[in-house]
Amino acid sequence: MDQSKFNNPQGAATPLAVPKRSFSLEFFVGLFTAAGVAAAAYLAVGLADLELSSKDTYLVYAEFDNISGLKYGASVEIAGVPIGVVSDISLKDPDARVTLKLNRSIKLKDDDIASIRTKGIIGDRYVKISRGASTDYIPEGGTMTETESVIDIEDVIGKVVHSLGGDKDEDAKDEETKK
Repeated sequence: MDQSKFNNPQGAATPLAVPKRSFSLEFFVGLFTAAGVAAAAYLAVGLADLELSSKDTYLVYAEFDNISGLKYGASVEIAGVPIGVVSDISLKDPDARVTLKLNRSIKLKDDDIASIRTKGIIGDRYVKISRGASTDYIPEGGTMTETESVIDIEDVIGKVVHSLGGDKDEDAKDEETKK
């Protein structure tokens, strides 16, 4: 194609006509795209369980001897009702420090007991709060003093096996001394 015809000021050839742009079509395509991106962002935040503000929650700390199997995001419950989540786990030697993110509508008393329990036989671990009778509350950022560590089934089985094995050794010694 000869470009000189289009650049010729005497205009031997007519310039190409540009099609008329439709504002309404472009506007609706853009609006539809924006709505799709907004819906995808909403679903991503909802599926990830992200909180965009923390006005509804406050932090309380609890220190345990053993938190075996407790994970970030585990639920915190009173009477089986979820009231928060485990938001952080750290080591405060020699104890494990668990950060509980609780609903602001629930206030913990200073004699409430935090214990780590298992959902079902082999289920996930969660923090169970047993209510006390005090009228004093734990302040935001405070630490729970009453805690019960996880009961590790492996330790219990090991102690039972050890105690059964120990009885056999003592019986054998008793029989040898009798001979």
